[in-house]
Amino acid sequence: MVSDYICSEIDFPFCRFVSKEVCKGMCRTEMINKTKLNSPALLFLIAIILGLTVRMMRHVQSLCSSIGRREMTLLFTSYSFANIIELVLVGLRHTLDRKLFMILTTLQLVFTNVAFFSLLVGAITMEMYAGKHGYESQTLLYIWISSYGFLSTLVIFVSLLLKTAVPILIMSFGLNLLFAYSYFILQIRKLNFNNAEIWAYGTLFIALACFMLSCIPIFLGSGLIAILTDKYLDNLFFHHLFLFCSVVMVHKYWLSVCDYEVESYLIEL
Repeated sequence: MVSDYICSEIDFPFCRFVSKEVCKGMCRTEMINKTKLNSPALLFLIAIILGLTVRMMRHVQSLCSSIGRREMTLLFTSYSFANIIELVLVGLRHTLDRKLFMILTTLQLVFTNVAFFSLLVGAITMEMYAGKHGYESQTLLYIWISSYGFLSTLVIFVSLLLKTAVPILIMSFGLNLLFAYSYFILQIRKLNFNNAEIWAYGTLFIALACFMLSCIPIFLGSGLIAILTDKYLDNLFFHHLFLFCSVVMVHKYWLSVCDYEVESYLIEL
């Protein structure tokens, strides 16, 4: 099955419930104060990612008159919560109760799905943020995100409970890939329509390249990475590294195209 192959290459938390395969290149475990910590290098990376994401979020929030500020904040918030939960799941996987691990895994996948969904939906509602329609687009954004979050929670929790991987693969891999690539296509069309300069395309294509690189460790390279790094690093480490690089470039792209001079934009004080 696809899930067994994926779980043999990368140690996602949900693999504990839907597959009997063990990742071949799983990162080594370290003992710190009599506590087992799985993949300390990954934990350090996620901690850095969280700090930098919070910094980007504060930067976005400080740009009070920029279009899409709320959408980008929602993206960073969902992404941060997903990383916080994964920090706990990865670091304390040997000590957490199985039921608690299942609940946290569900929440981690839900926040990840919401982050991808908000990326695409935000790109749509961002264009509606003008004048009197600002409130309506904000409401529409929250309705879509809340509805998708509820659906994602229901599907993932039931799938983990029944130990079936297909719905998780469809929602957390298939749909997320669809949302991400749809976002990039939408932005390219937007740049073409506005006759944008070449640097905007460059930033967007770097974000796309980093996202594509983040997908490779899901399917390939666990054995090679384990040999080259002596199991201090694994596929999950490089997946998070390249995914974060993509998030940074999306943020950079947004900064390059958002409008700072919109007089009709509703500013909340």
